[in-house]
Amino acid sequence: MNTNKIISIAIADDSPYVRKGLVFTMNTYNDIAVDIVAEDGIDLLEKIESAPKLPDVCLLDISMPRMDGYEALKRIKETWPHIKVIMLSIHYNEFAIIRTFRDGASGFLPKEAAPSELYTAITQSYETGLYHTEVTNQFINLALQNKSIITDLTDKEIEFLRLACLDLNYKQIAERMNVKARTIDSYRDSLFAKLKVNSRAALAVFAIKTGIVPTISEKK
Repeated sequence: MNTNKIISIAIADDSPYVRKGLVFTMNTYNDIAVDIVAEDGIDLLEKIESAPKLPDVCLLDISMPRMDGYEALKRIKETWPHIKVIMLSIHYNEFAIIRTFRDGASGFLPKEAAPSELYTAITQSYETGLYHTEVTNQFINLALQNKSIITDLTDKEIEFLRLACLDLNYKQIAERMNVKARTIDSYRDSLFAKLKVNSRAALAVFAIKTGIVPTISEKK
């Protein structure tokens, strides 16, 4: 980083070995300070609430007891929307990516990510509010940078995009829209062509980042 700012981070993971490893790794960087270490979502929220200063970035595991990372992410963005949150998980699939970006995450990394990538994710999230790996970029595509495409979308396609951001399968989306499954396929394929993407995750993140579907912090 080209700044003298020390980035304050919080870490939440139910594994003491993972917590210890993350703290050790982060302490090797002079511009990062680990100020909060928590064992689950509830512990993290309590420690943020009582901390003398708020962290800049949270590293948040998804699978934790008492309160998982999904719920902790929502609580953080509702209460402290400026805190950047990077999700760490072994569940590296499009539904996890859609859900966390929808709820305001700045990044999503597999737990086996290299220390250098984790450092880049932290600094980039802090500086720009967003970090995408090579894998998540496969879901997002350059269509995110072209909001003008929204004017070419039909009302039904926009409705489909909103529903694609929910925890629904295509059959359930068809039921919500009161159309046949093949009609849903036509909406999806039309959007793939218009946005030049090829995954549901890319459609969902496009909807989130262009404001078709607001994040939690934007709803406030």
